[in-house]
Amino acid sequence: MLNADMLTPEPVAQRRPLPFPGSYTGPERRSRGERLTRCLSLVLDEMAHGVLLVSADGLLCHANHPARDELGHHGALQLTQGHVTPSRPEDLARFLLAVQEAALGRRRLFTLGDGARALSIAAVPLPASRDNPEPLVLLVLGRRQHVETLTIDFFARTQGLTGAEANVLRGLCRGLRPKEVARDCGVAVSTVRTQITSIRQKTQSQSIRALLERVAALPPINSLIRPPSPH
Repeated sequence: MLNADMLTPEPVAQRRPLPFPGSYTGPERRSRGERLTRCLSLVLDEMAHGVLLVSADGLLCHANHPARDELGHHGALQLTQGHVTPSRPEDLARFLLAVQEAALGRRRLFTLGDGARALSIAAVPLPASRDNPEPLVLLVLGRRQHVETLTIDFFARTQGLTGAEANVLRGLCRGLRPKEVARDCGVAVSTVRTQITSIRQKTQSQSIRALLERVAALPPINSLIRPPSPH
């Protein structure tokens, strides 16, 4: 059982994804089970949200790439003696309660940390099965950004936007107003408004709101910013 004295983080090394427990039960299923586990790991790595699979006491069974980033970059979560724990000791009781209640079949939504490091987490119960006699908990991490920069850049290239127009689009996606975008880019507001008109024409968007809704609905482009997976 975890306690506050154990909140010393350990490094999250670049390694193969942890295997799913119970992916096969015998030698005759080993090859097929390993292939399925690898495929599922690759699928989870393409998700924009961090996903962790833990036991009722927080033991880490699997983490996708965004989740490993959160664990390894001084975020709201860390890895402690193989267990997922909050970085702040004052969050430990809240975290353990949410995980334990999820293990009992109750979904939970909670927040760890505060300010820029705050992270919303959904704890989703995964019932026990023949292969997994103990219930597991799926922790789905909130996204740090509404739209990833790489996704915006990819969209800008496919729509034929100029570099200046792409900068304006990034600012709009961050919630900035044209005047604030102009200040950040060091240009006149009239220039930004002209660029917004050009962006709308190239993307065939009737309004800025329609444009931002379209960008927000884009699938994430995650794999391009990761190092190749080890073989």
